[in-house]
Amino acid sequence: PRATGGSSRWAWLALLLIAIRIVSVVAVLHSGVEEEHSILGGDALRYETITSSDGWPYRDFEVEYPPVTLAVLELVVGQDHLDTLTRLAVSQLVADLAVAALLGWGWGRRSAVAYLLLGTPMVLFPFPYLRIDLVSVLLAVLGLALLRRAHEISAGTSLALAVLAKLWPLAVLPRLLVERRWRALATVVVVGSLGTAIWLGLGGIRGVEQVVSYRGARGWQIESLPGAVLHLLDPAASRLEQGAWRTGTPMPGWSRPLLTLASLSTVVAAWWLVGRGPDRSPRVLDGVAPLAAVVGLLVFSPIISPQYVVWLMPFVAIAAAHGERVLGWLGLAVSALTTFILASIHAQIEGRLYAMLPILVRNGLLVAMLVLALRTLGERSTGPATDGAEVRSSLSA
Repeated sequence: PRATGGSSRWAWLALLLIAIRIVSVVAVLHSGVEEEHSILGGDALRYETITSSDGWPYRDFEVEYPPVTLAVLELVVGQDHLDTLTRLAVSQLVADLAVAALLGWGWGRRSAVAYLLLGTPMVLFPFPYLRIDLVSVLLAVLGLALLRRAHEISAGTSLALAVLAKLWPLAVLPRLLVERRWRALATVVVVGSLGTAIWLGLGGIRGVEQVVSYRGARGWQIESLPGAVLHLLDPAASRLEQGAWRTGTPMPGWSRPLLTLASLSTVVAAWWLVGRGPDRSPRVLDGVAPLAAVVGLLVFSPIISPQYVVWLMPFVAIAAAHGERVLGWLGLAVSALTTFILASIHAQIEGRLYAMLPILVRNGLLVAMLVLALRTLGERSTGPATDGAEVRSSLSA
């Protein structure tokens, strides 16, 4: 009876959180989001521009999205702007709920509900549903869930498609090396190579360059760690560049290679700590380690768009559901602050202190999350080997 009652409470909480999302989507689609100056509808305008451009993508016009995302854009762009926003919102709501379902299937109901809780602040101003990033999150989580269930070829295919949708899932792939999942790794290589060949065939090396450099943008985006400080000091020097507000100070030529090196070093450090230790629990392999790797990409990135925080939430949810409560609270704070940051974007562009301080705090929390995750991995790498109890309990929770 106690277990049944507990299951019922989890189910009712999940249903409540799902209902909040549905109401949010209906409300935003009736809020004038299709109007020209809507904060939430701006990215959809860019999607429409891409799909309506003449010629070959990457070759005849610039595109900042990898080919899988480009294919999804062709599906969600509708006959008019409101139609596009409706398709986008519904598809991303479905993707979000699918991520929660996969977390429940792979890591237990606590992980699923934790994920829904972490995302709730963002649905109060539902920018993730009017962006395309949940596609890559869904593919990455699907790949990891399939890997957890020992479907290695399907897992490798999904992870390769995730990378071809958005580059950030590259930070998760070293897990295959750590666990010696050779069939999954081989599948990633084969599917990834085929997708990359198609990509290069469409646009040549310029297509990859456009994605990596965000169409050649040179400034620091004003929500990045350096950009927020520079913008606060001199708001008048900022400008709109390639769809994002960036500081007028161009990044030095050496900065991008240095940032890339720092990001890669973080990814390597996270998975090296896992590889050298005996702990193979879900808390480490599926929560803390991928979280550290992906947070490292954000911390050392010249751009932190608000929707990028959705990349983190599945891993925060898994970590928190398996005992890393501080990381869970940090993730919830990042979610709430990011929502406020986007909602106050006009004041942010003007450099108003009340709008910039949440960015500085949010960025500080991302750094704290990275430090805490790496420290946790360091401690777990020298601890006792897991006996599999946590693995079994996570599937039944």
